[in-house]
Amino acid sequence: MAAKKKKKQENLKPRVGALLLSEPFNPEPNFKRAVVLISQHDERGSIGFILNKPTPLLINDVLDDFPEFKAHVHWGGNQRLDSVYYIHSINNLRGAQLISNGIYWGGDYEQLKLMIETRQVKPEQIKFLAGYNAWSPRKLAKEIRNENWWVTNADLQSAFQENPEKAWGNILQRNGHVYGIMNDFPEDPGIN
Repeated sequence: MAAKKKKKQENLKPRVGALLLSEPFNPEPNFKRAVVLISQHDERGSIGFILNKPTPLLINDVLDDFPEFKAHVHWGGNQRLDSVYYIHSINNLRGAQLISNGIYWGGDYEQLKLMIETRQVKPEQIKFLAGYNAWSPRKLAKEIRNENWWVTNADLQSAFQENPEKAWGNILQRNGHVYGIMNDFPEDPGIN
């Protein structure tokens, strides 16, 4: 029994490679039904990208020097909106940081462009993100303890293959969470 409780407590800790799922009534409008991938967590704080908020813009609309590529830019968070980041499943991109289970962050930008030009990368292997979210040291852990977030492990399906509109509820359902049933409910019950 003690081992099971310890494992549950470990799952609640913020960590690189964790997915944060916002509680359904989160008062912060930016985090309504958000799925956030933690890419950095240390004594300086935490950084995470919202994965399920696509914009209508393609990466070519945002970056002038980028090859033709049919990949949308997602809204990654409210910090540094003037910068584009990327997470991906490309295991041979120089300088990329492994986050979790075949999910990488960043890497050699020029090599990425060449790989896209030569069709070595498909749009479903990469997610471009404008901005990120940041938490000061211990702030994210406090939000998790206050149940603003549920924590699970990131995987390729959650990071790249989910329909953005259904990602939050689908991931909750796969993890046996009671709020997974809310996937078909409108975010704002007043418009029902």
